[in-house]
Amino acid sequence: MAPEVLERVFEPFFTTKPVGKGTGLGLSQIFAFVRQSGGEIAITSVEGKGTTVTLYLPRHVGVGGVAAKADTAMASAVPSIRGLGVLVVEDDPRVLNATIGALEELKHRAVPCPDPLDAPRILDDLGPFDLVITDVLMPGQTGPEMIAGLLGRRPDLAVLFVTGYAGEGSAADFGGRPVLRKPFTIAGLERAIADAIADRPTPTDQLAAE
Repeated sequence: MAPEVLERVFEPFFTTKPVGKGTGLGLSQIFAFVRQSGGEIAITSVEGKGTTVTLYLPRHVGVGGVAAKADTAMASAVPSIRGLGVLVVEDDPRVLNATIGALEELKHRAVPCPDPLDAPRILDDLGPFDLVITDVLMPGQTGPEMIAGLLGRRPDLAVLFVTGYAGEGSAADFGGRPVLRKPFTIAGLERAIADAIADRPTPTDQLAAE
């Protein structure tokens, strides 16, 4: 790889492939996994010769059966939700395509929306939708501003905010709605979707609010 490519390989959604041909999430997901595991990652590359990626993971000494049971319990703790109608609002085309691809891999019907101002029309014309996944900072309208308008029309919608900026607050700053941080893995997206669906108002909640 050229030096200017090498310095960006762990950047979420960065790819040298054409739009629609690559997600730019492969190495960023590996980077996130290694860091979450308390490890380090190193990469060396000589253009025209090859690339070496080295993962340094902390050694764990323990009872294998206990770890296996813990992994199984963690996997089973995520509800398997499929077939949702999902509106994805994101102004960056690479991020939008990557998110749509991840949702389709999870067996959801995903509809892209590159402009938050178009979201109400798409919500009406291309529904039904169960969930809106939206970026936070976008030209023309922020994610929270757009969601406030959409919930006035569809108070039953589940909402998931996605952001790559640590300074953009927590779930409490977004009306208690779940917030997914970039870079995320498909498993992380699946967990966040389950949280968003569990968090959406029920008919009983709506009657109580009235």
